[in-house]
Amino acid sequence: MRLNLSIILKKKNGFTLLEILIALAVVAILMVAAAPYMADAWHHTEVDRIQDSIATLVEKTHSEALTTGETKFISLSDSHLLPEGWQLQIRRFNDKKFRPPTANELWQFNSEGICDPLSLQISGKGASFTMKFDPITAQVARDE
Repeated sequence: MRLNLSIILKKKNGFTLLEILIALAVVAILMVAAAPYMADAWHHTEVDRIQDSIATLVEKTHSEALTTGETKFISLSDSHLLPEGWQLQIRRFNDKKFRPPTANELWQFNSEGICDPLSLQISGKGASFTMKFDPITAQVARDE
């Protein structure tokens, strides 16, 4: 009795349903495991973007005051300062704790570019950070 080995050793084309289901299960597990890290990375990007935009605004205002020799201001009560869902609190030199800015409260940069000593506390969407500005250079002295 002779067996035809060509029938037994016939090469398969494609994948079985079981192989496809296992591959999909592995991909799903990896996606579930990676999701918190992706959300955290996006969140840190938003915080970095807010910090950068505030630092840029402060540097620009400082530079304009030096260039023009005129006193310049930043409105701390401006609703466009932060994205929706974020809150700003300030602490001036004489303040004991952070507080919301009052209506029409301004941050002054005099003609020499020196600004009021000020710290900003920004919070929202599960994050909070503080930016303290050097009154002479208007650079972020410490951000937490």
